[in-house]
Amino acid sequence: MKWFTGTPCNFEGTQTFFDRDSGLTMRGLSALGVDTGSITLGPARADDFPEMTRATQAELENPAWWAALHLDGLVFYTWGQPCYINMVRAAKKAGIRVAQVTDTQGIMSPVSDWKSHLLSEAAHYWHEPRWKQLCRTLGKVPYTHTLRLIQRDVQFARTIVAGDLFLAATPSAAVRFKRFVRILQGEEASNKIQFVPIPVNFHFSYSATDRKQDEVIAVGRWDSLQKRTPLLLNTISLALQKNPEITYSIFGQASPEMETWHRTLPVLQQAKVKLEGTVSNATLAAAYRRAKVMLVSAAYEGCHNASAEAICSGASVVGCRSPFLGAIEWHTSRSSGRLAERATGESLSQALLDELAAWDRGERDPITISKTWASDFHPDRVAAQILNLFGETAPSPCL
Repeated sequence: MKWFTGTPCNFEGTQTFFDRDSGLTMRGLSALGVDTGSITLGPARADDFPEMTRATQAELENPAWWAALHLDGLVFYTWGQPCYINMVRAAKKAGIRVAQVTDTQGIMSPVSDWKSHLLSEAAHYWHEPRWKQLCRTLGKVPYTHTLRLIQRDVQFARTIVAGDLFLAATPSAAVRFKRFVRILQGEEASNKIQFVPIPVNFHFSYSATDRKQDEVIAVGRWDSLQKRTPLLLNTISLALQKNPEITYSIFGQASPEMETWHRTLPVLQQAKVKLEGTVSNATLAAAYRRAKVMLVSAAYEGCHNASAEAICSGASVVGCRSPFLGAIEWHTSRSSGRLAERATGESLSQALLDELAAWDRGERDPITISKTWASDFHPDRVAAQILNLFGETAPSPCL
């Protein structure tokens, strides 16, 4: 059995690549005893791992190039983008079974989710005045319901069904993509949409020897509007006022706004908040294992690897309720967290305090949380799900 993963982008071929997405799926296949490797675009680099196969765009669009690899299957991270359809078709012509992968939430068209699509301006431009969001929404409606539907959405749907399967990263995303394809390509084509999560590295786990502390962590690119840094800071400030005993660790490069906020905190509160900066995967994994809760302030996310890593490490998750946070909604299920009803500091801080209280009452069990989610997210489990969808059994099944 020979299955490769692929990404039609010019990524580096170092450990960083093999610790996530396409490279991590390849590691899952390898753990199952499958003959595997990974394909990316561009010329070979001196630091490429031996498992990396490089190709030009012309090669990726050539059935003969694919046939020379003698693959049984390909897990192809294309996100359903029309610019990659010739690559998918070339692999199919070479007799390879193709599962395309996306990590998006499927709110890209009124066809997939009409209400959420209309709300997208408010989510993506949360920092702008309501009148401006409304004007932008009203301006885009005629285009997205007519011209773009023909020019873009139909092509998108054709690309999605060009392979054998199209794998969506969350249950809600799978529902949206299935609706999108059913309307534009028909009921039979929509059966190609399946839910399979994006893998989380093996070292995100929890065992009986680990110990949880009264600690909340947050992870993000804090200079990005998407992460709603002001909401995070306001939430922590309000939570500290009501429960000053909790420690907060914020990972990721601190923005100037965050550094100023931290300096102006009262001395006792400042000691409870640590700006950790950018750290190694090993350091982050240790933080997930010791923390009780991960706090998410983002306005929108795709599969959200960070909260998936947290629950695999036995932490629970607190975020805001939104159609653009489908991954967070899923990650807080199974007694693994809770959602604030509104994206305000008052609402999110109360949800956080309620979640910490649930830990104090013994309503959260880190071993159960970790075991439940790792069985979905660890690379060998994800790889086995994909093989099973094709009716294949791995040479070395998951333990």
